[in-house]
Amino acid sequence: MVAMVALLGALVLGTVLSACAAPGSTVTGPTGYDDRIDLGVPGEVVETVTGVEGYPACHNEPITYDGTTWYPFLPENLADFPEVGPHPTTGGGLGGGTMRIVLPAVAEPGPGDDVGTLTVFEGGFAYWISDSRDLDAWLTDQELTYPWIC
Repeated sequence: MVAMVALLGALVLGTVLSACAAPGSTVTGPTGYDDRIDLGVPGEVVETVTGVEGYPACHNEPITYDGTTWYPFLPENLADFPEVGPHPTTGGGLGGGTMRIVLPAVAEPGPGDDVGTLTVFEGGFAYWISDSRDLDAWLTDQELTYPWIC
């Protein structure tokens, strides 16, 4: 009986710990809306591309470019990330983590909201900002799942 309780405790502890990503780790479960995860730090800039379609208004919409699917996430270690320009002038973008508006449904994209600039970094990171500067997101090439529908 004691062995069974110990085994059950180890399984529960393992499940709890697996929900917290270690720095530079791989995420294996769903990423909650406000979950901040540490996937490491972006390396050097590989390329910057304009005219990349995307609309991460709900923060769960991947962006695909040149055969790679990029998944939005909130970096726990954002202070360690490089500055990427242009940044939203209002401070309301997703990548800055300063403010997000939760809507009951996704608004239709306004002018310049669904096309933007993608900056790809070494290490499986990218940053996308809309031409309108109203939407931005840090992205990873690690497949993430999201438990909400928007």
